[in-house]
Amino acid sequence: MNRACTETKSAGVLAVTCVLLMFVSTPVTLGQTQNGGFATPSSSAQEYSDSESNNTQSAPSGSANTNPNPFLSSVPEGKASSAVVPLSFKDAMDRALRTNLGLLLASDTSLSTRGQRLQELSHLLPSLSASANQSVEQIDLAALGFRFKFPGVSPVVGPIGVFDARFYLSAPLFDWHAIERERGARANEAAARYRYNDARELVVLAAGNEYLMSIAASARVDAAQAQIETAQALFNKARDQQTAGVTPAIDTLRAQVELQNRQQQLIVARNNYAKQKLQLARTIGLPPGQEFTLTDQVPYQPLTPMSVDQALQRAYMGRADYQAAAQQVRAAEQFRRAATAEHLPTIGISGNYGAAGVNIGRSYFAADPAATG
Repeated sequence: MNRACTETKSAGVLAVTCVLLMFVSTPVTLGQTQNGGFATPSSSAQEYSDSESNNTQSAPSGSANTNPNPFLSSVPEGKASSAVVPLSFKDAMDRALRTNLGLLLASDTSLSTRGQRLQELSHLLPSLSASANQSVEQIDLAALGFRFKFPGVSPVVGPIGVFDARFYLSAPLFDWHAIERERGARANEAAARYRYNDARELVVLAAGNEYLMSIAASARVDAAQAQIETAQALFNKARDQQTAGVTPAIDTLRAQVELQNRQQQLIVARNNYAKQKLQLARTIGLPPGQEFTLTDQVPYQPLTPMSVDQALQRAYMGRADYQAAAQQVRAAEQFRRAATAEHLPTIGISGNYGAAGVNIGRSYFAADPAATG
């Protein structure tokens, strides 16, 4: 009777221990995100895209993102093939600089500001145009008020041929309003160029970060595989020891739970690696469904120490976003001066030179110069 009670108590303790082991050994991945443990450089890219519209908004956690980051997207280049493409770090950078959507949008913005500068410049340049026309008309004297009827005189005169061909020239001599607007447009063009350079840096940052995250995700898969091999060896050892009667069954059960835990972690690591490769392919413009392998491994290299003053000096001299902001301030000042200069007088000249007559053979050259102010 005592032996039966003892066996019953041992079975109950074994069951409780198994339940505790299942809860304790539940895989908890600390410090990892869905992308594999790091954050994509979307903050700087989001600030860039928001600066275009001057409206910085952040989507709450868990809500649908209605304003996707263009620097994490690209235009697919080519078609997917059945071959596995080897992808190096340099190849990823080159593809991203060709197909990244954020850089393409920045290029369009730069072309648009250049067109605006040329439009403002056209108000300061001479304008030359030409026209030529030949017409035949009849004049109704009654419609002009001559309602008298004379014998032998027709109430309709004509047809009368009129030919006119001439060049028109106009040139501003002094227009301070147009000068200031052209300077402001030139500053805007310089700001757009700096924003384009900043966009290139963001593309390199985004593509490089995604490549490094893919390398890290691949390393986590290798680490999880090594942990499975270790857990498998420990489980085999515990099972053999249990068979030999050296260790209790609880040790074998603990080793089996640990092995299953490591297998689950491997599945999660492989899924994260696959998702990270999809994000990398989307960032650099690989066609959907294209298989590729990472060929470069980035070794550890310590950063060069730098003081705060040195970092600030380098940032003021080298950061394209700072230079773009400075040019935008300059453009705003120029356009304010242009608005103030609207009350100033302007000086210009205009004139035309051409031939007029009944037709081309019976026409005479004449000029009509004029000055405006």
